[in-house]
Amino acid sequence: MKTSLKIAILYVVVGILWIFASDTLILYFFQSTDVSILTNYQSFKGTAFIFLTGILLYYLMEKHYLYLDSKVKELEKANLKIEKERKKSDHAKNQLDQFISVASNELVEPVRQSHGFLELFIRKNKNSLPEKSISFLELTLDNFYKIKDVIQDLVEFSQLTKEREALQIVDLNEVLEKAIHLNSRKFGVGKIDLKKEDLPSIKGDYKRFLQLFDQLLNNAFNFRDSSRPLKIEISVFKADGFQTISVKDNGVGIASQNLDSIFYILQQYDQGLIRRGSGMGLAICKKIIEDGGGKIWATSVLGEGSAIHFTVKDAVSREKV
Repeated sequence: MKTSLKIAILYVVVGILWIFASDTLILYFFQSTDVSILTNYQSFKGTAFIFLTGILLYYLMEKHYLYLDSKVKELEKANLKIEKERKKSDHAKNQLDQFISVASNELVEPVRQSHGFLELFIRKNKNSLPEKSISFLELTLDNFYKIKDVIQDLVEFSQLTKEREALQIVDLNEVLEKAIHLNSRKFGVGKIDLKKEDLPSIKGDYKRFLQLFDQLLNNAFNFRDSSRPLKIEISVFKADGFQTISVKDNGVGIASQNLDSIFYILQQYDQGLIRRGSGMGLAICKKIIEDGGGKIWATSVLGEGSAIHFTVKDAVSREKV
């Protein structure tokens, strides 16, 4: 019960009791007294009631203000503690971002050189080395590709913690076309069947949504089923002021117990003995969507395909752009 309501109820109860009790006592002790004197007694009773209730209200209000003051001081202490922890967290995050940036820059060049040397070695000695040795070398070469992808994705993820560019009206159709163009060599002409509905224009960061669609297309490619052509369907559903966009593929699918963990950093999905992707793609997608106030989740049927769904807010109709 609120304090103000408690005080009001107490005031009413005390007032009613005072009126009935005092009237009864006056009539009992002063039955034969003149009416004018009774009137004076009634005036004195009313004045006394006002005085006593004023003291009571003063006491209750002082007690309440002291309670509020103690709570305010506790809140100030808690805020100071939170602010200190926030500064520590920001400092640690900045150090981590700096470490990732420096480490990635230091790693990229030796990885690139080692990859180039190994690729050249395989090309020159492919006919002279045993087939098994070539297979091991090609597996090592593939691992260099994965290392490069992990480094690049770590850098992208760390950059997402920085301030976003000024929000603008972004046509997601144009963003998707750009992402498809960036991945055209990987997919190859005629090897992908892409169907999409008309995507909305939203208020957001163009570069981040380009990262988002690039990662989702790469995710579909990495987890494709080699026994059938890759198909991707992109649909839009609008409800309650949000646009829900779904990117569905006909890949290998994801086991139900892994549907939540795939959005964590460096979580990779096992397909036999092959670990596909860098383990950062969907974590980057999650960061982009949640920073914009949306949600992201996955649905899948193992062996049939998966769908990544995400919501975007502040949607605007294309006619207004």
